[in-house]
Amino acid sequence: MLILSDHPLDMHWVKENNSLVDLGGGLYIFSVYLSVGSLCVFCVNHYNEIKTISICEFLPPHLVLYIDQPAEEVQKKLKQSGKPHLQNISLQYLKSVEDSYKKSFLPSIRETSELLVYDMTQVQDAERIVEDIDYLKFDKGPWPEQDDISYHHMRKLVQDKERVGSLTHIPVFLPEITIGAHDYDQKYYAYRALPGKNYARGYNADVGDKYIWLK
Repeated sequence: MLILSDHPLDMHWVKENNSLVDLGGGLYIFSVYLSVGSLCVFCVNHYNEIKTISICEFLPPHLVLYIDQPAEEVQKKLKQSGKPHLQNISLQYLKSVEDSYKKSFLPSIRETSELLVYDMTQVQDAERIVEDIDYLKFDKGPWPEQDDISYHHMRKLVQDKERVGSLTHIPVFLPEITIGAHDYDQKYYAYRALPGKNYARGYNADVGDKYIWLK
């Protein structure tokens, strides 16, 4: 299940539980960035290319819950958050995001996934949502064609974060997203210096791993 909210920063990327991957809605977010001049066309083209060669490896969500909220209310909550980087997000941009979701992403995702839309009041009624889900047939998209073997291979893929990340590796230079060799080297060794990151999981004595020599 994929839960979307009408919020410019909820771009359904991999979250804290590392169980979700971007399923394409970000395409419209990036298109909006382009339309308001925040990203160059080369970055958007690069994103579209990555999406095209990687999204085919995953299944679409069974169910999408879209939580609709007016752009004006979203802007108000962003300002109330007190976070400096959220204070100057324009209403024009928020409305562009809202229009992109409703006119582009939601119609396309409806073809392969069940879609339920709620406003901020309706989404508080958990019993109603559960009842609505019970009435769904879940017969859309490639899901009815799957079996235990295909589920097994899909689970192995999404649990291998390095393999998932490799799907986005394209040799291209873009100043906005590309770092040089020296910057990469600095960040790599900074990461390796973190507790438990010097060796593979289970082999780091600095975080309490034991019996390493027996593994």
